[in-house]
Amino acid sequence: MITKRVSLLITIVLTGLCIQVRAATPNVVIIYFDDTGWKDFGCFGGAVDTPHIDQLAKDGMRFTEYYAPAPNCSPSRAGLLTGRFPFRVGMYSYRNKNTPMHLQDSETTIAEVLKTKGFATGMFGKWHLGNLEGEPHPTPSDQGFDYWLACDNNLIKHNPKSLIRNGKPVGKTEGWAAQVVADEANEWMKKQTAPFFAYIAFSETHSPVDAPEELKTKYIERGEDKKRASYRGMTEYSDAAVGSILKTLDDMGVSDNTLVFLASDNGPTSEVSCEGLRGKKSYTWEGGVRVPAIIRWPGNVKPGSEYNDPVGGIDLLPTLCDIVGAELPKKHIDGASIRPVLEGKPFKRTAPILTFFYRTTPAASMRLGDYVLIAHSDDEDRQKSHSMGAADMSMVKSAKLVSFELYNIKDDLGQEKDIAAAHPEKLDELRKIMVALHHDAISEGPYWEFPEVKTKKKRKKSKKKPKGGE
Repeated sequence: MITKRVSLLITIVLTGLCIQVRAATPNVVIIYFDDTGWKDFGCFGGAVDTPHIDQLAKDGMRFTEYYAPAPNCSPSRAGLLTGRFPFRVGMYSYRNKNTPMHLQDSETTIAEVLKTKGFATGMFGKWHLGNLEGEPHPTPSDQGFDYWLACDNNLIKHNPKSLIRNGKPVGKTEGWAAQVVADEANEWMKKQTAPFFAYIAFSETHSPVDAPEELKTKYIERGEDKKRASYRGMTEYSDAAVGSILKTLDDMGVSDNTLVFLASDNGPTSEVSCEGLRGKKSYTWEGGVRVPAIIRWPGNVKPGSEYNDPVGGIDLLPTLCDIVGAELPKKHIDGASIRPVLEGKPFKRTAPILTFFYRTTPAASMRLGDYVLIAHSDDEDRQKSHSMGAADMSMVKSAKLVSFELYNIKDDLGQEKDIAAAHPEKLDELRKIMVALHHDAISEGPYWEFPEVKTKKKRKKSKKKPKGGE
């Protein structure tokens, strides 16, 4: 017969084991900004007051060489959620209203992976991976999310009207977009008892640019023009939304057991925010893909630390699989687990970070070690814009990388000195890796059937006089 003392001891041991298991399974919160430059936040040397993001950096790790999966919205989100190059999953460019491109149901997302470990999953904000209305594409529900409040593309920043909750349009919502999205995420998180994953994707700081008048005035008084003041103000009110998310985690008592990751989906539209980088959004130069990123994971990531070697958005899925003990999807994963980096252990990256974006020049870039290899494709002279249409699929599938530039990015951040001619062996080594990897990924990517766009014929003006005289 078990005595009370032995029973109490068993209870204490079992409780301790449960606590250890729970502590080993952190909640996961991803906060994704839109079109935010690598030097916009205060903790990265920017001119905007971002106290909450700055505190997140003080409590966690800053990545100074973080690469977005793509230099534009839709492909970046596809890469982040799947751990695969966006052009491998068929997101060759951004999604406009009529494109057939979407994240296929056959792809496995972070949400689907975490659900295998008992996570509740919620998605809030910008989806941009398929139609949520009109022609049916997989929705967040089909991609592993239990609950969602999302928009097809971008939100107007004040009193947004295009949000959809679990398949049903919401209508006009009062408030500034980032806070509206954060409020929904906060309310959902408060209801969770199991480990949870919240993917919170702001439309800020994407156009249309807007901000409260007092914030515009604040930055005008600091010497900014009206447009730039609105952008700065938009960044600051988005920081307040981040603050509300972090406060919710504090109030729930789960901050110490929650991994928070914050980044931008791609570079900014203004080169002012690139601060020493070449290029901007939609270009494969550093300015299009190097963006701010922070991770906080109490008890594992050293507070106030930074990592100064390359990591990418495609690394998030394999890293989370490693942390929670989930199996990797049975697909080719292009990212790598950077868990050793987070835990302060040695890490040597062998997986290249390859960017290919159709309809811009140069077409591709690859980071490996200290080097960035830039590649031009053989169809760049036919490209006029980075939107895609019916005539493009044959080109995107057949395009070859034919002209290369090489930069030592540690020595030449602005990519001003092409060293290809001076280092032919390194050029040849990286060129072979890039060409093979690009061919492999493009070959796997789906072939989309774009609708033919019918152009209206202009009616010739009749020379006949109208009936009834002049």
